[in-house]
Amino acid sequence: MIEFKDYKLTDLVDTLTLRDLQESYSDSTGMECFITDGSGRPVVSGSKMPDSFKKLIKASTGGNSVLVFSAGIAVIDAPIMLGGKPLGHFYSGQALTEEPSDASSQSYASEIGMTKSEYTMMASSLKIIPEITLRAHAALAEAISKIISQKAQAEQVKLLSTDDSISGGNTANMVAKLSEAENLVAANSSAMEKLSDEFKQLESIATQSVSDVNSSKETIKVIQDVALNTRILGFNAYIEAARAKEYGKSFGVITQEIRDLADKSKESADKIEDAMISISRSTTQIDTQIRNTERLISDCVSNINKFSMIINSIMSGSDSSSSDIPEL
Repeated sequence: MIEFKDYKLTDLVDTLTLRDLQESYSDSTGMECFITDGSGRPVVSGSKMPDSFKKLIKASTGGNSVLVFSAGIAVIDAPIMLGGKPLGHFYSGQALTEEPSDASSQSYASEIGMTKSEYTMMASSLKIIPEITLRAHAALAEAISKIISQKAQAEQVKLLSTDDSISGGNTANMVAKLSEAENLVAANSSAMEKLSDEFKQLESIATQSVSDVNSSKETIKVIQDVALNTRILGFNAYIEAARAKEYGKSFGVITQEIRDLADKSKESADKIEDAMISISRSTTQIDTQIRNTERLISDCVSNINKFSMIINSIMSGSDSSSSDIPEL
């Protein structure tokens, strides 16, 4: 049986390559970054992560997002994966999207175990960068982490295929297939997490749509009430018209009331139009989210099929030249 070793990041990717990637990112974005091993230690010589940055990373939950906000400060965390497990991290960040208020500074300071003055001093030294720019930086960091992951995987396969402790025919082919299978499982896990996020967004949009519809119902009721009052005033106007010989002034007052009600009717109609536009937008967003969800499901199904073919290939002992093995 093949036994996979617990490799460190620097066992699989040389530090010179890691240094070049780290420096290239910093030069292009102007943001500080650190490539760490699985334990969180920077692997590039000379890199020292500030204590404040460590606190931000520790306080950050991250979730499925590469760009997260810890104590109001942007932090980028792009994990370097190997066989579905984190081999290291590509960290970047310490930037604000806006100046924190006095009240929020106190709250943020407590969040990461700082005094307010310490937090304020740290925040004053940070750049203010628009969130859209930060998201672009996060996408670049994620792309770099994937490059490192791919290089680590290739080196792992190379090392395992030449390991004397592994016996049996077609060793390199077997290791490669198992590694591919592990990556497919990891890809499926990531896709399912994104799928969950998509459905959460769908739920939020649907809730807003219901709220818009309810708002429209209330507005329609107002119009109905106005219409009823208009009918009553119209009837009164008819009576006054019959008596208009010496009471024409009363008819004028009623006419003004009718005009006022007509204005209210127009205002309510405008509200209905706005609500309908909002509902239309929400419907469009729902359609887009559903399409995204369908694509994610399709990716999951495709990965499962590929995984099944790889496992079947391993069990049947076919070699890597077999046309039945899917291209990844």
